[in-house]
Amino acid sequence: MEYDDNDVGNVSPEERAQRKRNRIFLVLALFLFLILLLAALFWFRSGALPSSATTNSSPGFVQTPGAAPSPSPLPKGLIVSFLDVGQGDCAFLQSPSGKTMLIDGGPENAFSTIDRFLVSHGVAGLDVVIATHLHTDHIGGLIQIVDAYPIGEFYYPPFDAENETYFSLRDALKESQAAAASPLAGADTRIPWDDAIEVRVLAPYDTVYSDFNDTSYILRVTYGNTSVLFAGDATALGEKLAMKAQPNHYFHADVLKIGHHGSSDSTSEKFLETVQPSIAVISVGKDNGYGLPDAELLERLSKQGIKVYRTDEDGTVTLLLDGTNVTVIEYP
Repeated sequence: MEYDDNDVGNVSPEERAQRKRNRIFLVLALFLFLILLLAALFWFRSGALPSSATTNSSPGFVQTPGAAPSPSPLPKGLIVSFLDVGQGDCAFLQSPSGKTMLIDGGPENAFSTIDRFLVSHGVAGLDVVIATHLHTDHIGGLIQIVDAYPIGEFYYPPFDAENETYFSLRDALKESQAAAASPLAGADTRIPWDDAIEVRVLAPYDTVYSDFNDTSYILRVTYGNTSVLFAGDATALGEKLAMKAQPNHYFHADVLKIGHHGSSDSTSEKFLETVQPSIAVISVGKDNGYGLPDAELLERLSKQGIKVYRTDEDGTVTLLLDGTNVTVIEYP
């Protein structure tokens, strides 16, 4: 679905390059500050330990009376964060080895939200960026992302959109050093990202779609025995065409990013029966003027006992896929 958004102003190549340099400098400066702060804290705590501190039988373990335990690191796995970008889509993925991916970028005004999230997690660049389709509520924020962050590979479907946001994104990609590609779904189309993770393209195909939403990438991201399916804005017809072309087991997923922001014309009962998700995430704006998510869609999810998370009510939703289980986590 395409939503009205302010057009992106023209930005010169010099300004784009300066923005990117400023962004890299900012992230590096933040890393340096955090390292110095941690070093100072370590020096202070080491010097402040009382002589009466008791030692555990494990070598090198020192425990002070009444000291709180250190927070446990996140378990290893695939992290998927569905960002609250208002009426639009955006998801950040981080692989167990630290590779990064951004799927969609919300509307233009979503950049500040995405930027804060990336900076707060020490992300200096993105290995892969995917635009599921070229409506403004999915690519608006990507223009400034391309300007501000180094990007390895940028993927988008090969269906041109007639909107100024797409033209601005195309210009930004030309000025960047990102390698752009537009693969279509096939018998075994995958997007390379991390050796431990499969990113399979299930739609669209080389055909004529009457609804531009059906040009959306449908993607399944799999780590071990856990997976998440991104449905873009595909309608029930787009879902049906994809399921006719691919084996049903390619669509099985623990987590489904609900299509079209919870519209009733997406996420059909047949699609739900094929995907069999235990968790559904709806990326939708609070008090949007479209009445989304649709009550009919919510009823379909409820009938199948699927746990629903909504960015308009729950904010950013982060999941950990450890290869065996899927857990909702706090992502610090």
